[in-house]
Amino acid sequence: MIKAVIFDMDGVLIDSEHYWQQTERTLFRELGIELTDELLVQTRGLRTEEMVEHWGNRFDLGSVNPEELKQQYDRRMVETMQTEVQLMDGAREAIRFFVDREIPIALATCSSQAHIEATMEKHNLKEYFHLAVSADQMPGKPHPEVFLKTAALLKIDPTYCLVIEDSFVGLIAAKAARMKVVVMPDKTEYDQVRFGAADLKIKSLSELNEEAFEMLRKI
Repeated sequence: MIKAVIFDMDGVLIDSEHYWQQTERTLFRELGIELTDELLVQTRGLRTEEMVEHWGNRFDLGSVNPEELKQQYDRRMVETMQTEVQLMDGAREAIRFFVDREIPIALATCSSQAHIEATMEKHNLKEYFHLAVSADQMPGKPHPEVFLKTAALLKIDPTYCLVIEDSFVGLIAAKAARMKVVVMPDKTEYDQVRFGAADLKIKSLSELNEEAFEMLRKI
């Protein structure tokens, strides 16, 4: 049984991953640090402070204040979300699919409240979501707290929740919360065996149709 659906935001509802990486690359290039595509894989799915800490441990940031760096990064991404980031293919249809079936939907993301609000306002999504929860002040994924908190606010048992994620750490977090998981990995990671831990793997939200939903309900 599925009584609620919880969407991740970046890489699931909005096509933002390359903007996060582009901003990360630009920010550190300004400090004289070149982050290659291979290096950027290391911080995929991390929160801003985790990303800054990761590179701070690897490179000499000099006199740069990590908190100031975090704030710069977040400010640039809020502006980008307000102006450039678009919905993922099939996102609006997937939202409508669950709304039409009167299944509550929520957002659970490691992005900040400012990023959530920028996304909701740009794409007029707020009316469809019962709530949006940021893990900004919680342990980051793969810790399950953000999903457990979302289920508690919805007043729905976690085992009756379905999570839609794109990252492996998000998948593990949802499984740790005892929730069903649909994973939609980036195309560069789609064939990785580890994503087999999900209940369903898809390439696009357009695959969330009646047949897929019925299969998930029976698991």
